[in-house]
Amino acid sequence: MEKTSPGQIHLADQRVITENNTFRRCSTFNYDGHFNEHRKAFGPLRVFNDEILAAGKSITIQVQHACYFVAVPVTGALLVEDAEGKSTVVDVGEVYINYANSGDVLTLNNPYPNHWVNFLQLQIDADTEVFPFFKQTFSFDFEGRQNELISIIPTLFRLPFNLHIGRFDGRADALYRLKAPGSLFYAFVIAGAFELQGRLMHERDGLALWGVEEADMEALSNSAVMLVLEMEG
Repeated sequence: MEKTSPGQIHLADQRVITENNTFRRCSTFNYDGHFNEHRKAFGPLRVFNDEILAAGKSITIQVQHACYFVAVPVTGALLVEDAEGKSTVVDVGEVYINYANSGDVLTLNNPYPNHWVNFLQLQIDADTEVFPFFKQTFSFDFEGRQNELISIIPTLFRLPFNLHIGRFDGRADALYRLKAPGSLFYAFVIAGAFELQGRLMHERDGLALWGVEEADMEALSNSAVMLVLEMEG
């Protein structure tokens, strides 16, 4: 994989860390009052947080811009209460997506009395004329689908972004072809290590790419897991 493309890598150890007795949050982009010129949003991807929520605890998230709020449990289940007070349990192997208006408050709960949970929180800017009341939980399963990128959102929903996830054996590779010209590509390593478009990525590193038609990746460890996001530019 000798090909490189315009992009920016976001190293795991350079994220902003916020922590207390309730949660530990690693923010890739500017979030909750923290600002750095090099951590500006990537296109419509305004928030990408890697969070740990303590046993039995809850946090509230106030959305600052109309967006698609995305929760991806990594370890354990998460109870999400939307702005209307309706609760949804989201487990490992599921992705929760909820359109949220500016000012909406969502509550995230850890339902376990003795165990912490780890999840990813994404906020992707939304056109208020499209799917203004969208809320859905999607499922995926790695069993029998090792070494491939699994599409999480069926095309019939026509959201302005696509999500894929894959679990790979060491030295297994995959090629992701972007669906539309001018799309933006963001990859995040949940576990293990990868080489992606000529760049070495370790666990919890992210990579933003633009001006590409495809992205070539190779796992460098067993049971390596990557999340891939394609967005309208």
